[in-house]
Amino acid sequence: MTNDKLNQIIETSLGKIRSVADSNTVIGEPIHLKDDVVVLPFSKVSIGFAAGGSDYYGKKPETADKPQFAGGNGAGVSVTPLGFIIVNGNDVQVVDLKAPVAAAQQAGDNPVSKALEGINALIDKVPELWAKIKDKKAAKDTTAQEENSEKAE
Repeated sequence: MTNDKLNQIIETSLGKIRSVADSNTVIGEPIHLKDDVVVLPFSKVSIGFAAGGSDYYGKKPETADKPQFAGGNGAGVSVTPLGFIIVNGNDVQVVDLKAPVAAAQQAGDNPVSKALEGINALIDKVPELWAKIKDKKAAKDTTAQEENSEKAE
């Protein structure tokens, strides 16, 4: 009985993981820019998975008529952006996010390097934007709490 139920847990979990971490996660959807420039993001996907289970007879095994099954699992998926493939006509460049400045300096002043500058600027602003969103949410929550306490009085 243990193997059938454990196999069922594993198959269900792996099916869900496959739906999250498919080939579209590794190579993202193409981003079409003006002047026929196409940007393809690519990422590294790491997956961890563990499952286990066993039959048990409860606290009083001598009175149990059949074993019970207890099982569980856990999974984690990490997606790490690595860079971009930029196609401009017959020119193809790979931009590594670990060294975007060096790639932009090699590119010179062309539509691809301008696209890279825009992408890098956006990536640099993400923490700042995230902090602003959190601050606005906190302020909104504080206002809602104050309104609720006024209504309660």
